[in-house]
Amino acid sequence: MVNYVKSLKLKKVPHFGGLTPFLLLGYAPSLALWGGATVAAIFTFTEHWPLFQDTFYKKLPIMGKLWIKDVDPQDLPQ
Repeated sequence: MVNYVKSLKLKKVPHFGGLTPFLLLGYAPSLALWGGATVAAIFTFTEHWPLFQDTFYKKLPIMGKLWIKDVDPQDLPQ
């Protein structure tokens, strides 16, 4: 015979503002791609700002030497 269910047994899924862990897991690749693109855009558009050069770019381990300018002493104004 068939056993009928008297009422549904529901589990409460943990959420924060409607975002569940499974929903965030589905969005993770897209969020990673857009996050990487945002960081690349910030690096691109702030490359020539002296504040960013001194704070971030000159301290990069491999490419930091690209932003350090060695000017010949004869070319400096007196």
